[in-house]
Amino acid sequence: MHGGLSWSHGKPPTIRDFSVNLNPLGVPSFIEELIYEAVKVKAYRFYPDDYRDLKYKIAEIYNVDPEMIGVFNGASEAISLLGRGFFVPEPNYQEYYRSNVYLAEEGEEFRYPLQGDKLIVSHPNNPTGAALKEQEVTLYLEQGKFLVIDQSFSDISLVPSFVNLVKEFPNLLIVSSFTKSFSVPGLRLGFTIGNESKVIEKRSIPWRINSIAYYVFANLDVREVRSFFEMSRNTLGKILDNIKRISGIKFYKSFAPFILAESSIASNELNKKLLLKGFYVRDCANFVGLRSTHFRFSLRPDVNELLEAIDDILRNRNPEM
Repeated sequence: MHGGLSWSHGKPPTIRDFSVNLNPLGVPSFIEELIYEAVKVKAYRFYPDDYRDLKYKIAEIYNVDPEMIGVFNGASEAISLLGRGFFVPEPNYQEYYRSNVYLAEEGEEFRYPLQGDKLIVSHPNNPTGAALKEQEVTLYLEQGKFLVIDQSFSDISLVPSFVNLVKEFPNLLIVSSFTKSFSVPGLRLGFTIGNESKVIEKRSIPWRINSIAYYVFANLDVREVRSFFEMSRNTLGKILDNIKRISGIKFYKSFAPFILAESSIASNELNKKLLLKGFYVRDCANFVGLRSTHFRFSLRPDVNELLEAIDDILRNRNPEM
């Protein structure tokens, strides 16, 4: 159910799709310029090399050793190569291989205690927007347990990054992605940071990142990237502060560019009515630990228009509201 609305006749949908979680600022101009430049120099005519320049660029952005970097065709490819045997607290991103699961603690926000000897978890969490606690992460790692933290949204979220711990803890692996941060999910690039990166890369195929994506991300300006991430976090904070509150909707506390919510009607019914108004949200009924009335929506700049449409739907269904 994730990945957004389907294309039609080879063309992307025109519905305002709030089920896809991307940076509220959209695609930065420097990314668009690099895409045009890559096409202009016909980068698509060449095989990519060993991705060394790309790894050095990622390492510079995050101030880590380039030898700790692995690159992949999106974070999902890296996740698929991790192997089995993981504990996963639910609800969580659905692409993780689950050997053992347990439920997070639900309240005004979800809390994710760390259990088991080998764990994978998203931070901020997808779909709840919750954040891990720094003290709990450090304690888990100090016990020698293996932890994979999926930080695909952390660069543009109001959460601390745990990248600074990879040098101290060889039992920590960070998985992340630029495609969410720069709003280019079709320009696939995921990466890992940690001692296990080389092991995981050996399981991957050659030329897993196409030449256009390689050109774009290998030629990033580090200062521009860091500035854009900071601007993104500031923008997210303002959107969260000014979001329209609707009677009859429970909003869970979120640190991410999306919010988990629960309404008085089933989310599939809500989506049918929203599609008539030109909107779409993520029905979360198939997440373990969530209910048929849960849905998730991204914090696009026009998010309050979506919420007004939901408010109208609920009021027409319950005139006494």
